[in-house]
Amino acid sequence: MRIVRTMSSLEDAGRLGDITAFEAECRQATTLDQLKSLLDAIVRQFGFRWFALVHNVDLKRTTRKALLITTYPVRWIEEILESRLYLEDPVHAACVKTVSGLTWDQIGDYIAPNARQRSILERGRAHGLASGFTMPIRMHDEPDAMFTIARQGDDNISSPDLLSARLIGTVAFDQARTLLGPDELANVPIALSPRQIDCIDLVAQGKSDWEIGQILGLSRDTVHEYVEGARRRYGVRRRTQLVLRAVRDGHLNIDALV
Repeated sequence: MRIVRTMSSLEDAGRLGDITAFEAECRQATTLDQLKSLLDAIVRQFGFRWFALVHNVDLKRTTRKALLITTYPVRWIEEILESRLYLEDPVHAACVKTVSGLTWDQIGDYIAPNARQRSILERGRAHGLASGFTMPIRMHDEPDAMFTIARQGDDNISSPDLLSARLIGTVAFDQARTLLGPDELANVPIALSPRQIDCIDLVAQGKSDWEIGQILGLSRDTVHEYVEGARRRYGVRRRTQLVLRAVRDGHLNIDALV
C-alpha cells in the first residue's frame, strides 16, 4: 500500500510523466556527456543540486568500463582525491548494507562511523552537500554501482523524492551501460603517451611537478608539459578534471589511487 500511495504522489506531482520523458530522452543519448546533461536537468527539476553515478572506478585494475558521471563541486572532488577520502567513505560503506539505499541521516542505522568518517561527512557539508540519498545498483558478478543525489539544505527528502531517485538512477545506469557496451565505447578514449599516463598517475596521488620529476627522472618543465599537454587534449581546465577523465577512459592505474 505504501508503494501505491507513493506512486500516486508521483502522479499527482506530475513526476511520472517527467521521468517517462527522461527515460525516452536517455534512450536517444549517444554520449555520456549527453546523459550527464539530462541527469543534471532532471535532478535540479526535482529540487536537488548534485548527483553522482559511479561504477567500477574503485577497482584495483585499469578498466575501460569505468563509469564516473558527477556534478559534485570541483573543490570537493579535489579534496576527495588528494586526501584519499574515498577509502573510508561512510555513505558507500553504509549503502552496501542496504537493499534500496539510504538517506544520509540514516548512516548511523547501518554502521558506526569512526572519527574520520564523521569528519568526511562534515567536510562534505562544508562544500555544500548537506543532505542526500545514495542507492546501490546491483548486478551479478560485478561490484555495486552507486547513484547519489544531494542538496545544499537539510530539507526532508520525501518518499516521492526517494522513488524518483531510484527510477532516475536505474534508467541512467541502464543507458550508461549501453553506451559503455562490450563492442564499442560511446566516448572514444583520448590517446595519451605512456609518459603522460605515468605523470597523471602521480598527479592523482597529489604529487607536484617537481616530485613527479624526481620519481620519473625528468625535469620539472618536462613533467609540466606532459601533464598540460594531456589537459589540453581533454579540453579541461583543472588537473582534477584531467584525472577524472583519465579514470573514465581507463588510462589510470587505479592501484595508484589506493
